[in-house]
Amino acid sequence: MGFSGKKGNMGKEQFSLKKIKQYLLVARGKPTDKDPEPKVYRMRIFAPNTVVAKSKFWGFMRKQKKIKHSNGELVALHEIIENPSKNVQVFGMVVRYQSRTGYHNMYKEYRDTHVCGAVSQMYMDMAGRHRAREETIHIVRTCIVPTNKIKRQEPKIFSAGRVKFPLLQKISRPPIKKYKAFARARRPTLFLQQMPTYSHNIKQYLIPKKKKKKKKKKK
Repeated sequence: MGFSGKKGNMGKEQFSLKKIKQYLLVARGKPTDKDPEPKVYRMRIFAPNTVVAKSKFWGFMRKQKKIKHSNGELVALHEIIENPSKNVQVFGMVVRYQSRTGYHNMYKEYRDTHVCGAVSQMYMDMAGRHRAREETIHIVRTCIVPTNKIKRQEPKIFSAGRVKFPLLQKISRPPIKKYKAFARARRPTLFLQQMPTYSHNIKQYLIPKKKKKKKKKKK
């Protein structure tokens, strides 16, 4: 999912949606006499840049495997670039976040064309609903959810076969090029004009026309 940057009053850029990238990091502990061939660990990290990705990675390694940046070495760091797609899919993700009372597990579903866009939506949603900061949110697993296994109500609405959207703005265009004009005297009507809904017997709502009296011819 992309982002739109706009400059505010103070000149700083304000982003409507955070741009998240996907990285694959491979690391291991430094070889020693006791362990000349240490075990290699691999992890997929969502972060805006490589600096944040490495910081998150070593944080997980320190908590889970007792390997710090000082006694470990980074073997590889690759950015996973997804194939460009216009097909909307439902992404499910298992999230663990820290609140003021403790740790909570959660399952979320979002509609997007790429997994990075779904993760961006998740960060914004968690910040708005639960006041969770990005540093306290840990993504455990992500997957593509098929249509028949969608659990959440919001993506389930759009998974139906026939989805219709209202046409709120209808711009009238000339049928032929010769009727096209750069400027007109009257302002064009841009909103959609619809007939009001009547009952089946529409004749009762119509104003009857007055019948003209025929003049009698004088004999």
